[in-house]
Amino acid sequence: MADSPSGNRVLEGKVSERAPGLAEQIANALTRAIHTGELCPGQRLPTEAALGERHEVSRSVVREAISMLRNAGLVVSRRGSGSFVADEPRVSLVQALPGESLASVLHLLELRRALEGEAAFHAATRCSRAQLRRLRNAMVDIDEAVDAGESGVEQDMAFHRAIAEASNNEYFITVLDFYNRFLHQAISLTRRNEARRDTFVAEVISEHDAILEAIALGDGDAARQAAWWHMDQARRRLSDIPPSLIEAFEHTGNDGQH
Repeated sequence: MADSPSGNRVLEGKVSERAPGLAEQIANALTRAIHTGELCPGQRLPTEAALGERHEVSRSVVREAISMLRNAGLVVSRRGSGSFVADEPRVSLVQALPGESLASVLHLLELRRALEGEAAFHAATRCSRAQLRRLRNAMVDIDEAVDAGESGVEQDMAFHRAIAEASNNEYFITVLDFYNRFLHQAISLTRRNEARRDTFVAEVISEHDAILEAIALGDGDAARQAAWWHMDQARRRLSDIPPSLIEAFEHTGNDGQH
């Protein structure tokens, strides 16, 4: 099929040079066009050159945006023919990355409390032996990362994702995967704060242990309560965060240490 008309409102216009990244902005514009029916299932996307010219970005940026859509199940690429809207495109949430601030981290904790509490409840009632082993291994991975002098952010995220997987509800995993890009910066700040005190580190280990133990015992209510407690305590620990750490997080990014 032919490219979309050049007068297309959603696809036209130079992208902003401010966050989110250029590729993500283009991916979001294309996602909206697919969701609104402006780009229909089976329709060929504009060429990389056309999209690059339209948004005043390089072809490599466009290529990255299309890769995001492909990974999200919205488009398929055919060698020698270009990229096309999937015949049955998945629903994809469009959300810019929140600012790096304490407020955004606290808001995310509210979401995590609701979502991950329920995931833990269902994990306790549906977890297989193999999934329980993965949860235990994820706990070991966190300890090993910290012992090696690493932040443990990736391992912490893997532990919480393993809980979602153990719920055996694909939608918990889908939503968790969507906000993982937000979660990384939030856990970076909480772990960086908790690493300041041995008591904080011990609390986090104890909280993770409580969630795992409840899941292993098949006690859904206890697993939910343990997950809620973990989020509530993370919030409490953040109330003690020094201003210098918040400032560093907001100005230099999130490559620190939940």
